[in-house]
Amino acid sequence: MTNPPDLDQIRRLELLEAYDILNTPPEPEFDDIVLVASEVCGTPVSLVSLVEANRQWFKASVGFEPCETPIEQSVCAHSLASPDLLIIPDLTLDPRTAQNTLVTEPPHIRFYAGAPLIGPDGVAIGTLCVIDTKPRPQGLTPSQQKVLAALSRQVIALLEHRRTSHRKDELFRRQKGMAANFRATVNKTIAAQEAGRIGTFEIDIVTDVIAASAEFCRIFDVPAVPTYPAKTFQDMVVPSDRGLHSTDRNRSDGSASMNVEYRIRTASHGVRWISRHAVLEQDETGRPVKMIGTVQDITDAKRTVLRTQALLDLGDRLRDLDDITDMALVASDLMGKAFDATRAGFGLVDKAAETLTIQSEWHSVEADALALKHHFRSYGSYIEDLKRGEPVVLSDVKADPRTSGTANALLALGIRSFVNLPVLDHGRFNLLVYVHHDHVYDWTDEEVAFIRSFGDRVQMAMAKLQAETEQATLNREIGHRLKNTFAMIQAIATQTLRPVTERGHVQNFEKRLFALSKAHDILIHDQGNASIRNIVESLDETLAMPGRIDLDGPDVVLGPRGALSMGLVMHELGTNAMKYGALSQPDGIITIRWVIDESGPEPQLTFFWQESGGPLPKPPERKGFGSKLIQMGLIGTGGVVTSYEAPGFSVEMSASLQQLQQAN
Repeated sequence: MTNPPDLDQIRRLELLEAYDILNTPPEPEFDDIVLVASEVCGTPVSLVSLVEANRQWFKASVGFEPCETPIEQSVCAHSLASPDLLIIPDLTLDPRTAQNTLVTEPPHIRFYAGAPLIGPDGVAIGTLCVIDTKPRPQGLTPSQQKVLAALSRQVIALLEHRRTSHRKDELFRRQKGMAANFRATVNKTIAAQEAGRIGTFEIDIVTDVIAASAEFCRIFDVPAVPTYPAKTFQDMVVPSDRGLHSTDRNRSDGSASMNVEYRIRTASHGVRWISRHAVLEQDETGRPVKMIGTVQDITDAKRTVLRTQALLDLGDRLRDLDDITDMALVASDLMGKAFDATRAGFGLVDKAAETLTIQSEWHSVEADALALKHHFRSYGSYIEDLKRGEPVVLSDVKADPRTSGTANALLALGIRSFVNLPVLDHGRFNLLVYVHHDHVYDWTDEEVAFIRSFGDRVQMAMAKLQAETEQATLNREIGHRLKNTFAMIQAIATQTLRPVTERGHVQNFEKRLFALSKAHDILIHDQGNASIRNIVESLDETLAMPGRIDLDGPDVVLGPRGALSMGLVMHELGTNAMKYGALSQPDGIITIRWVIDESGPEPQLTFFWQESGGPLPKPPERKGFGSKLIQMGLIGTGGVVTSYEAPGFSVEMSASLQQLQQAN
C-alpha cells in the first residue's frame, strides 16, 4: 500500500500556486523586509523562504547568494508545523540539523531563527528567517522576536495584497471582453463572486449620480442606499489628495486617472486609504457616459509600508540634526503621518507633579495644537500605569474605566483613542510619546511596538546629542584651564630665566611653549583631533603675514600626538622662514602641500614645504634644537628630505597616516 498523501503539503502547494509568487523576480517590498530583519536581529543573513515539495526557494535574501536549495538542506521546513518562532541557538547541537550540509559544509551556518509565514487559513508556506555563522546561545531578544514575527505577518500581507491585485487585474480583463449591454450586471456579479471585500460603483457622468454596492458603502462608512450624488464621496477625500480622485469635470472630458490611491476621512473610522480602479464607457460618438470600477480599503497594507519607511527615514533625518526640539518635531511628523493620526508628539514629564509639558507635536490640518502643559489627573487615572513604565493603549476613552469619567475633557481636545508610551532613561520616566485619533481605533501590538521603537530611537538620539553638548562644554573648560596652566608656566619660565644673558635661547623657549599652547587650543576646539588645514591656518594667524602662505591638500584629521608634532614642526619652519628665509623678504611666499599615497601596504602622508622669493638659502653652520626637531620629522619617525637649492629652502616629510591619526 502507498502512503496517504500529506494533506499539509497539498494545502501548502495549493496556496503557493494561488499566490503565484514562485520564481518571480525580486521586488523592493520583500527586499526591504529581509533588510530590516537582518538589521534588527544583527545577523548577516535573512531570507524569505518558500517551501515546495522538493526545494525551498527564496523570494528575497540578504547575505545568501543561492536562490534555492534542495529540501534536504532546508532548516525552514522544520518550523512549518508550529505557529511559533523556531529558534536553534547552535545548529550543530540539534539532531534535526546537525547533519545538514549547510551546517557541515560551507557556508557553515550555526544559528537559525525563523518565523512561519502563515496564510489566512492557517497554512504555513515558508518562513522569514535570520541566520548567523556563529552560535547564539542567547538566541534573540524578546524585542527582536516580536519584530521578526511582525515582519513575517507583513510578508503574508504583501502576498495577500499581491493576490488581490492580480484578481483585480483579471476582473478588469474579463469586464472589457463582455458585451456592453451586459456590462453593469457582469461587473456586480464578478465583484460579488471574486473580489471579496471589494466595492463596486457606476457613475452616470451626465447626471453625476453614483450607484454603489453595499461593500462600497461600508468602505466609505455611509448607509447602504442605491444611489448617491458623486460629490458626497468627493468631499470625503482629504484636502492634500484631492488632485488624485475623479471629478465631474475630468470624468466628462475623459482625463480622470483610472487607477489611483488616495485617502478619505470617514465618520467613524477616521482616515482610510482607498485603491480605486475604473474604466470609462463611451457612447457611439466617443463621449464618456459612465465610469465603472472598484474600490478597496488598503489602509492596513499601506500603513505597514509607511511605518517601515518612516523608521528608515527617521534614522536618516536624525543624523543631520543637532537640536533636540528639531529631532522631536521630525519624529512627530513621521509618526503622525504613518498612522494618519490626529496628533503625534513628545512631552516632558514631571513625575512628582504628574504633569506633561509638550516638547514637540505634529497635528493634522483639522486638529488644533495642544496647550503646552497638562495635568494627567485631569484626564483619568492612567498616570499610575505610566509611572510603572507600562504603556497606556485606549481604543475608546468613553469605554475604558480609566478615562470614562473624564472622557469629555479628552473629547474636547479631539481625542477619542490614544497610545501613551513612557520612555525610560536609566529607569527614570521623564519623556512620553503619544499618538491620538479622533475616532474609535483598535490598536495592534505591531503598531504599539512601532511607536515604542520611535520613542526609543528619539530618546537615544536626544541622549547622544546631550552627551555631545556636555562633552563640548567640558572640553572648553579643560581648554580654559590648560591655557591658564600654559600662561603660568610661561610666567614661571620668564621669571626663572630672567638672569640668563643669552636672550635668544629664552625667546626660542617661550615661542615653542606658545606653539605648544596653540596646538593644544586647536585640539580642544576640535574635541581631541585637529585637521592639517587648521594647524597651517593657525600658523598663518600667528605669523601675522596674511597672503604669504599658499596651502593645498585633502581634508586630513590628525590624532592628538600627530597634531602636536605637526604644530611644533610648523612653528620651527615658520620661525626660520621669518629669520632667514622667504618671510624675511617682502615678496617671499611659502607653498605648503600635503598628499596621501595609498599605493603601499598602508597609506602614507607626505608633507611639502617650499619657500620662494627670499634670500638664497644655505645650510646652517650649526644645528640647534629647531633643526633637530625638523630632522626628526612628523611624530619622530624621520622620513625627512631637505633642500637648500633655488628658489628657496624646501623640506619633504613622510609618515604613516595611521600613526598620525592614532589617539596616543
